Order: sequence, then structure tokens, then C-alpha cells
Amino acid sequence: MFVLIVYDVPADRTRIYRKLLRTRLEHIQQSVFYGDVTPGQLVDIKHDIEAQLRDDDSVIVFEAETAGFVDYTAYGPGDEPGSRFT
Repeated sequence: MFVLIVYDVPADRTRIYRKLLRTRLEHIQQSVFYGDVTPGQLVDIKHDIEAQLRDDDSVIVFEAETAGFVDYTAYGPGDEPGSRFT
């Protein structure tokens, strides 16, 4: 399944979510990750997020059966998604 995860957290906590999400997803913008995972991996990701979540943290998980159900348009530099963060 395809997931897109975005977060808005205090600056001193961004590294926690970046490290957590990089293990399974591609980093495409400062606080945006995406990729294909199994349903079990998604459950693990959500549990990991819940374990780290503080009152000031906001995390949104978008889910689709496959990436084919998601259309997107990229504006700005024509870099490949994630190439700025690898």
C-alpha cells in the first residue's frame, strides 16, 4: 500500500521523526515521506509514531491501496523526488 506521511513538530523533535520514517519511506521534502509498505509495516510505523508523539506534534498519514490511485503535480526544481535528501 502507498503512504504519504507529513509532520509538523517543534524543531528539536524533527530528527526523531526523520530517523523513524527514513527506515521505511523515501524522504521527499523537509517533513514529508512517502513510499510503498505492507499493511503490517504501516501498523508498525503508526505504533512508532504514537510512541514518540507529544502534545505539540502533528503527524498526518495518508493511505492509498497503491501509488496508482494517487495523482500528483510537482512544482519547483525538477529533481527526482527525494534526491535532495539522500
